[in-house]
This record gives sequence, C-alpha cells and structure tokens, in this order.
Amino acid sequence: MKTSGMKNFVAALVILLALDVVMTTTSFAGGDKYSPRLVGMGRAFTAFSRGLDAVGVNPANLALNDRDATVTINLVPIGLSIGSDLINLEIYNDFFTGVVVTGQQDRQPKLLTEADKDKILELFPSGIARTQTRIETAPVGVSLQIGNFGFAIVPASIQTAINLDLDKAYLEFPLRGYGAGQSYKFDGTAINGQSVLESNFSVAYMLPFEFSMVTEISVGVGVKYLQGLAFIATDHYNGSISPITTVNPGGIVTNDTTVAKFDFLQWVAHADENNFSPAGTGLGLDFGVSMRILDNIQFGASITDIGKIKWNKHTQAIVGNASLKLGAIGDKENQDKLKEAFKGKTIDTTGFEFDLPTAVNIGAAVQLDDMFEVIPFRWLVAVDGHFGLNEIGGNTKLPQFSIGTELDPVAGWLPIRTGIVLGGRERFAWSAGFGFHIANTFDIDFATQSIAILTNPETFRTGSFTMGMRLRF
Repeated sequence: MKTSGMKNFVAALVILLALDVVMTTTSFAGGDKYSPRLVGMGRAFTAFSRGLDAVGVNPANLALNDRDATVTINLVPIGLSIGSDLINLEIYNDFFTGVVVTGQQDRQPKLLTEADKDKILELFPSGIARTQTRIETAPVGVSLQIGNFGFAIVPASIQTAINLDLDKAYLEFPLRGYGAGQSYKFDGTAINGQSVLESNFSVAYMLPFEFSMVTEISVGVGVKYLQGLAFIATDHYNGSISPITTVNPGGIVTNDTTVAKFDFLQWVAHADENNFSPAGTGLGLDFGVSMRILDNIQFGASITDIGKIKWNKHTQAIVGNASLKLGAIGDKENQDKLKEAFKGKTIDTTGFEFDLPTAVNIGAAVQLDDMFEVIPFRWLVAVDGHFGLNEIGGNTKLPQFSIGTELDPVAGWLPIRTGIVLGGRERFAWSAGFGFHIANTFDIDFATQSIAILTNPETFRTGSFTMGMRLRF
C-alpha cells in the first residue's frame, strides 16, 4: 500500500475510534407523546387531542368532550422512534456489500470513486448528520370529566430522548484524506439527551362565557414532578484538524505535520445503579388554551415543559481543551494523542441545573363533515406548528410543521389516520395509523411515523412504532 494510502487508512481508523468514544458516551444518556392517535396524524395534536392524549401537549383540551366518556383509562401505551442521516439502505447496498468479481467466490471490496464519496457525503444535509431516538411509555393513566372540569393523572411515565449531531468532517476526513491547505472542523458535534420519570397531574376548565364568534373557551394547566434517570448535554464543541503540507526539494508534497485543536464541554449525570435513586429532581408546568372559532374551527395553543431539573447525583463534566502539533499521523504515538484529544477528560463536578425541553405549540382542526353535510362519515383535518426553545433532552430549535387527518368511515369502530411532518430533526416523515374501537368502550390503536418505507425503502431514515389500549366509561 502506498504511504499516502496508509495515512488515509490510519486517519479513518482514528476517526472511527473517536466516533466510538462519542457513541459510548451516550450510553449514560438514559412530548410528542406515546399516543397512537397523535403519531398517526403526524403529531398535529394541539387542537384535536382529547382526554389523556392532551396530557403534556395541551391540557386545556381535557375540558372538551372525549367521545362522551366520563372516565378514560390508558393501558400501557408505548412509543418508539429512531431516525438517522448516517446510513440508509441505498448507501449500504451500493458501498458496503462489496462487488462481484468474475472468478472470485466472495464479494470484493469496492474502490470508491470521487462520485461515490460525494454520494456518501450527501448523508450530511447542510453539513450535519442528525440522529434521534425516543422511547416513551406509561403503565397507566386516568382522565375524568365533571361538568366544566377535566382532570387527568398519569402517575408514572418514562420518557427517554437522545439527539446526536455529527459534522460532515467525521466522514470527509477519512474519505478525502489530506489535501494542500485542507482543514477539517468538527464544530457541529453535539449530544443532548435525558431519561426522566414523570408524574403528571393536569386540570382544565371550560369558561362559563363565550363570544359571538368564539365559543367553548377552555384553559388548562399541567403540573409534573420529575425524577431524572440520566442526562447528557453539550455546552459547546469546537474542534479541528489541519494537516500542514511541505514540499521536498524533489517536488514531492508530503503531509508530515498535523495541528489538532479541541475545546468542548459536556455535562453528564446518571442515577445510582445500586439503590436506583434519581440523579436529579425538578418541577415542570404545561399551560394551554383551546377555543372554537366560527363554530367550525378548533384552535389550540400551549407551552409545555416550563421548568428545570437540578442534577446532583453522579454528575460529571467531559472536558476537551487541547492544541496539539503532531508529527506524521501514521505514528502510533500521534494516533493515541489524537484519540485522547477527541475523547477529552471526564471529571467529577458539582450539581447543575438545566431547563426542561420547553416548546410552544399552535394548531387548528376542522371537522369537515360538520361543514359539508354531503360527507357521509366523520372526517377531521388538523394542522400544527411546534417550536422548541432549546436543545435540551431531545428538544430542537428547528421548527416543525404537521398536517394530519382522521377518517372514520365505518360507524366509529375503524378510524384511519395519516399525516405529514415537515421540518424539525426528522425533516420529513409520513405517518399512518388505525384503530379498533369496540362499542365506544375499548380502543386499541397502532401508528407509525415510517410509512414512507413502503414507497421509498432505500432512502428512508426513520423507524417508529406506537401502540396503546384504552378503556372508556
């Protein structure tokens, strides 16, 4: 193997080792809720959510009619969503399965062309590859409607969310190797996640007055006690690798010096593994309002997860602060130094506070069959906008917009749902779901945010599944 090829190979190994360090760090890290109805309609939940679906998203909707039920009980709903830019089936098949060579029994490695490298680097839209994971469940929840009041209690729900952002340079460095004057920056690196046990009590009240064009005005508040199980947050991350090229008297260009600079800080906390005591505690608030406009448009707005968690058990800081001038990167000693610079140092630290993943939600919904009598079945359409105020615990400042619909063509026992999500970390997702509703007493519903896998299986980037059961009285 040529010397330049060897250097590129070693550089790739160094980056993969650094990635391994980053990914291992997330093992200590550890809403869009676990309702199949919300997920199936693309999470356009602010105006149309009812009963227990309204908990944590818009508590004001607890005061609205929930299919004439006085008491509703959730039975072990669960939601799972995993998405990543880093790989898809098309890239895997094209570049990671090898090629068939005549006379060879086994597939042979594929030599990447510049066009191949460009295609792989397209996995990093806007220079950042985003990965996100969410797992949410609640063993039981109860909602109750009495007169103008609506109440809900969810004694314990576990919500885990992790976001990982990686800069394009993580792949560009091993793919492109050194070039004259070429520098690689890793400033887009960030890990933010938390796992929280939440107890929620929410109440809503339908105001006893209305206006000519605005009716059914309700307000709601949710109070939540939070026990933190695990937490990781990136305060800042700045990193770069700059090879210095020299020209020998014979005109041969070599890359025999590397300057590596890193300055980053991450906060970490996790629960005690022996006695299961939480790593932190806090209080959160949700506020919401709901109203009907012009008899046909349901409008809702909410702000969720206002508050903080103080993390004060097993707290650590991962600190990187290095400026290294290395010799040839192929040397084992230099590889170790570069690996340590990527990894940083983990030190014990005092407790720290972080905001909850606060978000503002605005939405509207229309019951089309109420507007147009020619429609022979129930048909709901909803639109939403969600705006995160921070990057904590799976939250994002990237705006997300949703549109969803629910059809009920078979007398209320087989609702069919679909929706589209635009923006946010997912960028695009197509949701779908359905349910079986028996005698308006027992519901079982299913949903996925990954229906696009059926139409575009090679490039889909998100997998999700949500299910839940419900009793009504």
